[in-house]
Amino acid sequence: MKILKQVEAQLEIEFDSEKDAEVVLSAIKPEISDSPSDRTITGVKSENKVLTIDIKAQDSPSFRAALNSYLRWVILSQEILKLSK
Repeated sequence: MKILKQVEAQLEIEFDSEKDAEVVLSAIKPEISDSPSDRTITGVKSENKVLTIDIKAQDSPSFRAALNSYLRWVILSQEILKLSK
């Protein structure tokens, strides 16, 4: 049985506008600096209409937890953007 030493992924989420991508970035950016886990490293950036989330984790459970958290924050931010329009 092979044990994974590190799990990583890059998510690219395209928004309707560059402004929407930047709003979501500013909404989730504080979560990066306040991450309760030292088992994951996450980077988030916005370029044009695309929000990019890079996740590197020491193991699959911590990767899954980080991935789920960031996806929930992005979905919540998108729902708030829709309500504000």
